[in-house]
Amino acid sequence: MIHFGTSGWRGIVGQEFTFRNVRLVMDAALTVLRERGEVGEIIVSYDTRLLSEKFAREAVAVFTHHGVRTVLSERDLPSPCVAHAVRERGATLGVMFTASHNPAEYNGVKLFDRHGMLAEREVTDAIEAVVVAKAADFEDFYVPQPRLAGTASLAEGYLASLERDLDWAAITRSGLVVAVDPLFGTAREFLDRVLIAHGVTTHVVHTTKDPYFGGYAPECTPSNLAGLREKVRAAGAQIGLATDGDADRFGVIDGKCRPVSPNLVIALLAEYLLKRRGEPGGIGRTVATTRMVDRVARAADREVIETPVGFTHFNPLFRSGRIGIATEESAGLGVASHLPVRDGIYAALLMAELVAVEGRPLDELVRRLFASYGELVSRRVQLPLRERTRAAVEKVSKRTFKEFAGQKVMREDQRDGVLLELADGSWVLARPASTEPKLRIYAEATSSRQLRTLVREMRLLVREAEEGVLHVRD
Repeated sequence: MIHFGTSGWRGIVGQEFTFRNVRLVMDAALTVLRERGEVGEIIVSYDTRLLSEKFAREAVAVFTHHGVRTVLSERDLPSPCVAHAVRERGATLGVMFTASHNPAEYNGVKLFDRHGMLAEREVTDAIEAVVVAKAADFEDFYVPQPRLAGTASLAEGYLASLERDLDWAAITRSGLVVAVDPLFGTAREFLDRVLIAHGVTTHVVHTTKDPYFGGYAPECTPSNLAGLREKVRAAGAQIGLATDGDADRFGVIDGKCRPVSPNLVIALLAEYLLKRRGEPGGIGRTVATTRMVDRVARAADREVIETPVGFTHFNPLFRSGRIGIATEESAGLGVASHLPVRDGIYAALLMAELVAVEGRPLDELVRRLFASYGELVSRRVQLPLRERTRAAVEKVSKRTFKEFAGQKVMREDQRDGVLLELADGSWVLARPASTEPKLRIYAEATSSRQLRTLVREMRLLVREAEEGVLHVRD
């Protein structure tokens, strides 16, 4: 079954993600574009995964067969670079073959609209409908037209935006020592290149192209950043910067070799962008993102708009100018003055700028954040998602809660999983992931003890509901 989640369509290569299905989805996407009267140049790129470039070339074959001018990138590119190229060239569509931070056996595709934003649900739902209609009688045969197929670097405009949108004078003047880890992904020769070009002492790790990502998923988790932590220690770096497989998410290590949670990085950057940079507009925050963002926004007298998980929910808010910053718990940051999509490279470099401008160690900046707004600790737990688990979450969502974990429930929200906000300001959310078979439990509290209680109680709630589902089925 071909299904688009919050960040495109993903699947295991050779099972659901096959060459035939890729051609079917590309054909369907073109059908939808024609129905909407939006057929023009299409940009295609890919990440470092084993078959990504071959999938990309199949997409070019489909589009040129139908008479559409298509431009293929000369090398693998970061997703935000593709988004920038689509917007810069005025292309109709951007197609990026990537499974982002998923393990190496996965691949996927992200679609970008002419504004450089991820394609919205309205478009992907229409593509899914065409796929269903065409699947049974799909004629899997294309004759590519070389005259309509071109290649281009597609990177110059994006690199120029990094030059323009960061305070390189402050970074260079600070004498900052930086360690960089692109996790064998597409940020190679982007994140490290711009730092080195500005004379910043930069130490790199995992900068070769490896379709297996060193044997682990290219996600900026603490365990995956062990190599970066060691590089920070060995080099005496003040900060370590990482990006995931397609470079739309970030990871940060402080000067004491400790990972800084994405939620803390987001809060620090939100405060910096509002107070130091004067970024206009409000802040968008997904339901799973730290409420520290709310505290920072209130202090700056800015509006906070909560959305379900998925960066596409920010699209209309960016277009209207209602928000200037979009934040997502899973290490996602978009800034209107730069690019209205997740950009892990920009977020990582912005952290380097923050440390340089503030002139203080990162751990001290975190303590100052807590002193200014109060302490919050957060956690995300991932569990296997079975059919009975999905049914259990659905069952739990139909309940009404007056109390949870010894606290009065102040707000319930079932728009995106099960969210419970409690009287002491803590909250917990359980929701099935849309891009991989996992149940995610998010929680935030004012103490580690309360945090553990929230996660434990939600796991117990789901487990009991699972047993009820099994009992009914038996």
